[in-house]
Amino acid sequence: MQIPTVPRWRSLVNATRFVANPAIVLTEYIREFGPTFYVYIGGMKKGVVTIEPHIIQHFLQKNNRNYRKSAIQVDRLGHFLGQGLLTSDGDYWLRQRRLIQPGFHRAKLEGLREIMQEVIDEFADSLQEEARKGTEIEVAHKMMELAFRVVARSLFSADLLEAKLQELSQAITALQSFIVRQIRQPYLNPWFYVSGALRRHERIARDADQIILDVIRERRQAKGEQNDLLQMLLDVRYEDTGEPMTDRQLLDESKIIFVAGHETTANALAWTWYLLSRHPEVVVRIREELERVTGGNNPGFADLHRLEYTASVIEESMRLYPPAWITDRQANEADEVGDLKIPKDAIVVPFIYGVHRSERLWEDPEAFNPDRFAKEEKSRMPAYSYMPFGGGPRLCIGNSFAMMEMQMILATILRRFDIELVPDQTIEAQPLVTLRPRYGIRMRFKPLTAPLVQMT
Repeated sequence: MQIPTVPRWRSLVNATRFVANPAIVLTEYIREFGPTFYVYIGGMKKGVVTIEPHIIQHFLQKNNRNYRKSAIQVDRLGHFLGQGLLTSDGDYWLRQRRLIQPGFHRAKLEGLREIMQEVIDEFADSLQEEARKGTEIEVAHKMMELAFRVVARSLFSADLLEAKLQELSQAITALQSFIVRQIRQPYLNPWFYVSGALRRHERIARDADQIILDVIRERRQAKGEQNDLLQMLLDVRYEDTGEPMTDRQLLDESKIIFVAGHETTANALAWTWYLLSRHPEVVVRIREELERVTGGNNPGFADLHRLEYTASVIEESMRLYPPAWITDRQANEADEVGDLKIPKDAIVVPFIYGVHRSERLWEDPEAFNPDRFAKEEKSRMPAYSYMPFGGGPRLCIGNSFAMMEMQMILATILRRFDIELVPDQTIEAQPLVTLRPRYGIRMRFKPLTAPLVQMT
């Protein structure tokens, strides 16, 4: 069967719409051209877009060594974020992955639970007054703030002062917005250079780097050890040399943890609150599970794997609104998968949002149904039909951290508050680096008359 091609003129005609919302344009192409097709990316370079799990598995797992991250990810992101796990490739990436992976294993995560719960409890306490007044809350912003603080405390314990935390948060937000513009509107890059916008954001990056470097150097000189991610990064040693990471490497990996560890989680949580506000019956089932498993206490680490329905709710939310909604790779050498031929250096694009909403893979794909992720149902899912954390050797290293954090946040908030979506607002997904709510999501949190949480 011949693989169809989206005509170059269609790509050029749709360029403006693609910049505004690429997910809509790609979904239209899927309806017209099928689940796998060639397309002229940016109207120029021919690449492949697919929502077929077996093809995606070929790119990301079975023949992953033939595919590298594209320049979009490595160069654009790497220019500001350095050479960490997200932006590196090849032998260096593999060496870093093997070094850092043990830091996210079960025993290490258990040690972070208390730190995370402390931040979440502080957030819930701060929400109490707004909830009592019935104040409208923009949950995407609130979740971004909460997730950033969870990552900051998990990474640096109490080493980061509030003023520096705010400065770092603002810097990362500004850099992410600028990177998105560089990726989506590459024709503006000469203007960014001439106008000074590039240099201005490079200064912002240097200032953010200095904040993190100061913490790293202070920790190196401090006596005693902290139970946080920075300590883990300081303690690990390369197997071949026995040497630790340099300050520069620690900086780059810390930045990646900050950026990848809060943006995706925050958006997943925002969409989850939105879906829960429209499905109060699901909230009831979560609360019933929480009472049954934890008996009125915050969930301990051992409780989290027993909160199966709560996890299913989060998983179904990330199916409908995957924070990492798309990814790409670039072929090192020519390759083929069945009838699909991939030229050398071609960009291949697994369209994760399209996979998650494919009628070929999911019954009633637009419906919110957490029961899809019950144990017996998950066992029947085709490989690579669900991939909110990517797949293959580059599966997100922080996936267990993120799931643990999200379960704890849902448990804490739903024990203390009811949720209500503010009516008459436009809710629309905006595919940037992550899948954000374009106009935000306004909600009200109302204190429960008989809180389900035991305050200790």
